[in-house]
Amino acid sequence: MKIAIAQINTIVGALRTNSDKSIQYINSAYEKGADIVLLPEATITGYMALDLLFNAEFIKDNIKELHRIKENIPKDIVAVIGFIDEENDKLYNSAAVMQRGKISGIVRKVKLPVYDVFNELRYYTAVSNTKPVNVNIKGKQVHLGVQICEDMWDETNNNVTSRLASEGADLILNISASPFQVGKKSVRERLVSKHAKENSIPFFYCNLIGGQDEVVFDGRSLAADTNGNLIHISPSFKEELSVIDLEMIDPLSTLTPSMQDQHEDIFNAIRLGIKDYIVKSGFDSAILGLSGGVDSSLVAVLAVEALGSENVTGISMPSRFSSEHSKSDAELLANNLNMNFKTLPIEDPHKSFLALLEDDFHGKSRNETEENLQARIRGNILMAFSNKFGYFPLATSNKTEMALGYATMYGDMAGGLAPISDVSKTKVYELCRYYNELKGEEIIPLSVLSKKPSAELSEAQYDPFDYDVVSPLVDELIENGSTKAQLLEKGYDEDTIDKIIFMIKKSEYKRRQAPPGIKITTKAFGIGRRMPLINHYNGI
Repeated sequence: MKIAIAQINTIVGALRTNSDKSIQYINSAYEKGADIVLLPEATITGYMALDLLFNAEFIKDNIKELHRIKENIPKDIVAVIGFIDEENDKLYNSAAVMQRGKISGIVRKVKLPVYDVFNELRYYTAVSNTKPVNVNIKGKQVHLGVQICEDMWDETNNNVTSRLASEGADLILNISASPFQVGKKSVRERLVSKHAKENSIPFFYCNLIGGQDEVVFDGRSLAADTNGNLIHISPSFKEELSVIDLEMIDPLSTLTPSMQDQHEDIFNAIRLGIKDYIVKSGFDSAILGLSGGVDSSLVAVLAVEALGSENVTGISMPSRFSSEHSKSDAELLANNLNMNFKTLPIEDPHKSFLALLEDDFHGKSRNETEENLQARIRGNILMAFSNKFGYFPLATSNKTEMALGYATMYGDMAGGLAPISDVSKTKVYELCRYYNELKGEEIIPLSVLSKKPSAELSEAQYDPFDYDVVSPLVDELIENGSTKAQLLEKGYDEDTIDKIIFMIKKSEYKRRQAPPGIKITTKAFGIGRRMPLINHYNGI
């Protein structure tokens, strides 16, 4: 028996486009000799459709597309595809099993996630159990244990997989839309292997790929034999049709993930997230401010890799406080990337603002007000280019700065997407070094990586943090949920802990107005972390 896994990139709401792609992949699987083909969770609607699911016509149209697919695929292949079913005014996250122009069975999701980015109970009704779907393959009855995403993550004693196996399933087929997260792929591999081994049953896992809003799906579909050995791993962040012949399989060698693998995954996740966010939004080019600093350098590299150098424009906007090395580093990076580049000094508009406000500010000492005017002038310039030329604006703040409020509203926070807002400051440096190593040359100038970080908004200004301390401390608080007592045990200074907690809380209102970012960790600002704007609790 040959099973095909079609990990495809869908678009939320593009019902016909998603269905046409499904038909194409099912036909390709048939041509390659597959008996069964799997497509991801919610293939027809795209995932996550969110409140589109409250639109009754949207649900009806997705069911119409299901029947159109059924009528336009080869009759001798079994196709398992995700869609949204409706019955008695209730919605079900479902999988249809199709063969010979008919729907052989519909399977509904048992476990509905309500953690992290998920809130499926807002939309769907769960079912208590499912049974295998019977199909005919080459004259033999085969019982398919079909399940949907979260059902695989059930590890209770009487879990969904074991129940399907006990009901006589010959193999388990899981269709998923599981978002990328650092370290998650090894967890998935463990689960697939465990379920297969414990139930002595082949397990096939088909995952979605592509960016949708703040989330990136990495694919990396899997298959395991009855002994729990992995026999197939699809590539990450890439559409792929794979055909696995159960009669001709060999276990894969298992490799321990390295830090290099992690950097590669993060880089590729953000690259794909940028590309899909921009292209699916109807743009084809991007613009960003190039300061000569490490954050804008990384965003420029990611944008060029996502869209092509000819579709990315960087603008250097120096003031009188900008160092010569920052200006030259920005230009050198742009040249190394062969991207579009302009220099537009902001000294004159900054002076005009200061003159305009001089009477009202008379007698007041200079502070961050005058500094932030520079950032906001830069934001206005980028938005002007965006409006005039149709460039998609990218913001460049990282997670550590977003956590601490060290970013200017309507200034460097201006943009339609903040690609590295879930990347800590220390990880930014690591990714820059990874990129230079990947390319085998100094694309990002070494001076960018060696100089002291600075916003350069006043004379001899440097960032007021030791990022080697503060960046992991922020990660401990946001991603790990560490308490003050736990942080003290780890050796952090109490005053530093209190200061960072205060800064994180105080900056919630800024983050609520920030552009969406691309989620790569367990707790990303925005979709991955929902905190009250007004919060008087003294902990984090």
